[in-house]
Amino acid sequence: MPTRPDGAGDYDVPVLTDGTVVLRRLDERDVPQLTRNCADPAAAEFTTVPLGYTESDARWYVEHFVPEAWRAGREYNWAAADAATDRLYGTVGFNALRGTTADVGLNFGPHARGTGAAEAACRLLLDHGFEHLGLTYAYWMAKVPNWASRKLAWKLGFRSPVRIDGFMEQRGASVDAWILTLGADDPRTPRTAWDGPPPPGAPR
Repeated sequence: MPTRPDGAGDYDVPVLTDGTVVLRRLDERDVPQLTRNCADPAAAEFTTVPLGYTESDARWYVEHFVPEAWRAGREYNWAAADAATDRLYGTVGFNALRGTTADVGLNFGPHARGTGAAEAACRLLLDHGFEHLGLTYAYWMAKVPNWASRKLAWKLGFRSPVRIDGFMEQRGASVDAWILTLGADDPRTPRTAWDGPPPPGAPR
């Protein structure tokens, strides 16, 4: 099993920062923005958040699900916020911990898109996982065709994806998924040229 963070039994979440983005414990102040993030149509389309997400859902996630999963060593989830203003960008963490591996999970709001916050947060997460939690591999699962998620994984150095039809469970349904892998000793830069669609408006 990956090494449990110091103080995990007390839900003592380590603070990780690069000076621009900070990963910290989720708490009450995050509930309104978390609600907005999870109610976004992109979250409904590509993640497993409940449909019709409400503030009660966010409060349950912050007050019950995250701390209980953390204490049990099932999932380690952080708030990803602006280091200057503390405004929540989204959530990021490790789930499906098994052996010395884990899946990366994240959900950022529309206001974070184009800021580089998700990439910075994932780099902080991966550094912590490999250097302090004893992970040997991290996995990235993206619902097909979530090209934005796949491109972020590509930027972080994850290896070219394998498509597994019906592998991802989303609200009781089986959907197709891309699975990507990053090893502890792998470079954190793209391994190949980007093979997905160009950004909107880019020359073809």
